[in-house]
Amino acid sequence: CKLGQGSELARWQGVRAACGTAGTRYGDSATVGAGLPVLRSIRELQAGGDRIHAIAGVLSGSLAWLLDAYDGMRPFSGFVAEAKAAGYTEPDPRDDLSGEDVRRKVLILARTAGAALEPQDVEVASLVPAGLVGVPLAEFEARATELDRGMRQRFADARRRGEVLKFIGRIDFDANGPARASVGLAALPCADPLASGAGTDNRVAIWSDRYCDQPLVIQGPGAGAEITAAALIDDVLGILATA
Repeated sequence: CKLGQGSELARWQGVRAACGTAGTRYGDSATVGAGLPVLRSIRELQAGGDRIHAIAGVLSGSLAWLLDAYDGMRPFSGFVAEAKAAGYTEPDPRDDLSGEDVRRKVLILARTAGAALEPQDVEVASLVPAGLVGVPLAEFEARATELDRGMRQRFADARRRGEVLKFIGRIDFDANGPARASVGLAALPCADPLASGAGTDNRVAIWSDRYCDQPLVIQGPGAGAEITAAALIDDVLGILATA
C-alpha cells in the first residue's frame, strides 16, 4: 500500500517519527517498483555520501504494458479493456490512466531522497479526458473510445520523430531550491535510458554525483504477486535481523 508514505506529507512524517521514537519498523520495499531495489538503492547511495540530482522512471506496470502493446493502428481503448481483463490495471482503469498511482510513487521517491513534497507539488498530466473523469465506471467504459484520437495523434507524432511513448514520473532536485516533480506521457528518443523495456517492466534511472553522465538504471517486473511477495519477505527478514 502506497497511502502510508505516498499521500500527505504529515502522514509520511508521522510514519518516520514512529519509526524513530517508538521502536517500530515500516517496510516499504514493495511500494515502488514491486520487488525492485529502488528505495534501498537510493538510501544506500545517500548513506555512502552520494548526492542525487534526478530520478525518473516508468513506474506503472499497467501503463508500461499499455504503451508497449499500443501500435497506433488498433484503438487504445481496446488495449485498456484488454489490460483490465488481464488484471494489469486497477478495477477502474482511470486509477492508472489518471497518473495518481504514479504520483504516489513519485512522492515516495522524492521523500526518500530528501525532498519534502506535498501531493499538489507534483504536476500530473492525466490521460483521462476531462469529460470522463467523474462519470460512473460503466459510462467510462462505454465512452472509452474518447481516449483513442488523442493517443493516436501523439503516437504518430512520436513515431515520425523516431521516438517512443512512455509514461514517466520524474523528480529534479535543486540544491538551491525546492525539488520539481512531474508525471505524464513523454516521447523519448530510442537512446534514452528509459526508452527500452517491455511488458510490465518498470525502469528507474538515478542521476547523482557518481552517476552523472550515465545514470544508474534499475529494471525489472513492475507487477506480479510473486515478485511483490518477495519484497515483503525482504522487509520481514530485515525487521527480524534487527529485532
